[in-house]
Amino acid sequence: FLSKQWYQRRVRGKELKALVRAGVPHKYRSSFWKACINRITAECRGKDQPNFYKHLLARTDPTDHNDIFTKQIELDLMRTLPNNCLFNSTTATGVDKLRNVLLAFARYNLEIGYCQGLNRIAAFSLAVLNLKEEDAFWAVVAVVELLPPDYYSQTMAGAQVDQRVLADIMSDKYPRIMSHFNQFKIDLSLITFNWFLTLFVDNTNINVVLSFWDLFFYEGDKVLFRYALAIFRIHHEQLLQLKDGIDVYNFCRGIGDGVLCTPENIKKIAFGELNPFPFEKLAKRREFHLKKVIGELNTLNEMRIQYNAHKRSSVLDCDSD
Repeated sequence: FLSKQWYQRRVRGKELKALVRAGVPHKYRSSFWKACINRITAECRGKDQPNFYKHLLARTDPTDHNDIFTKQIELDLMRTLPNNCLFNSTTATGVDKLRNVLLAFARYNLEIGYCQGLNRIAAFSLAVLNLKEEDAFWAVVAVVELLPPDYYSQTMAGAQVDQRVLADIMSDKYPRIMSHFNQFKIDLSLITFNWFLTLFVDNTNINVVLSFWDLFFYEGDKVLFRYALAIFRIHHEQLLQLKDGIDVYNFCRGIGDGVLCTPENIKKIAFGELNPFPFEKLAKRREFHLKKVIGELNTLNEMRIQYNAHKRSSVLDCDSD
């Protein structure tokens, strides 16, 4: 029912939203996610030729180390979900599939190519839902489509912006928690950047990740903020009792695996206590911080150009001597 409703592009009414927020039964998740992914990527697929995925892989040998992204992908294959039997050795059955998905995406999206974080998303799609290789590829495409631009680019400007937005919302919603981080000079992004980049795959228990992905594919990227804030809120008492910055940081590194971190507890806060959570306000915060991030990146680039010019000038001066 859920996947049929989504795939046919029917209006997402309150009943359907409530069903998804209650949790998609695991035996239906594969078909539900595939239906969501198909809709999200419908425009991309409309331009594609038959056997598009196979054509991407056929451009070069998947093990060709002359491919610009192949070397980094090869390095990351064994670092991706290393405790999962599909990826824990070079001969594991999922490794070739993961390599193919990542290389296909690098050839599909030339602006991004490959970025760490995409490997976790692809591996999760392959391992947990047992999606076919091509479906996992389109899952990665769908994730990139749902997130703001430049999330996985070289600058990661979109991801940087969201970390600043999260800090703003944390200060508004839970000032005591944010004040506690500031007291110990803890940069919130050191904890949460990877949460957003890997869609919580690396940092929370499997039940939380599954419930998040249900909602992410259905409701969009706003759920990132809802879940992150809820995780901190659930553990606020333990956090505020910690009196040392190192203890706070170490506690937060494992916060997603805590016994209190359940889908039920998170969703109660994420879709209850945190309401209202208007997308328009989130968009304005993103726009504000994007201008600042772009300005900072431009300044850094100008400094880099000046430094390189000065370095070349110094070398020429030495050669003339």
